[in-house]
Amino acid sequence: MLSYLPEGTVNTVIAKAPTVVLVHRNNPVNDLKLQQLKDILAGKIKNWKEVGGNDLEIKNVLLQPCTITIFSKSVAPFGKDIKRLTPEKPMNPVAGTNKLVEENEGAMGLQIYGYESADVKVLTVDGYLPDEKTFPAKYKFYQDYNVITKTNMNGDTKAFVDFALSPEGQEIVAALKHIRVNK
Repeated sequence: MLSYLPEGTVNTVIAKAPTVVLVHRNNPVNDLKLQQLKDILAGKIKNWKEVGGNDLEIKNVLLQPCTITIFSKSVAPFGKDIKRLTPEKPMNPVAGTNKLVEENEGAMGLQIYGYESADVKVLTVDGYLPDEKTFPAKYKFYQDYNVITKTNMNGDTKAFVDFALSPEGQEIVAALKHIRVNK
């Protein structure tokens, strides 16, 4: 996925950030199959009734950075003709996603786990929420937290990467509901 890295740089993954699916609290859907989620994002499924919900058009909230997600090591296939819901003015993507989903009954948003609002509902995917037991074998919807550095990093940069991968740094990762890359 990071084949575009400039020469002389290296990518270090310091955490896996599960992406969760948010819907309006009144949405009767509680779980999506991974294929259903892919089909919604590809524009093949356009109404909640197609996945056991009410007869409402699905309006996707796809604000950066929560949209660059991975389905089992392949980038999520967003369809060009899906119905998108966007804020009227630029805003924080975390708060904006939560707000747009909260205010629109047909909305479906993607959010990094741990940053969703209490005012929206989080769906399970294939019956699972992400945690260290389900990820990545059973919960396959995530993004990497990448740190891109010079190949021969030193000083503060090396200290940061070393800390992020240390037991203490990885405990912070877990406290944020992200998945550790070093246990």
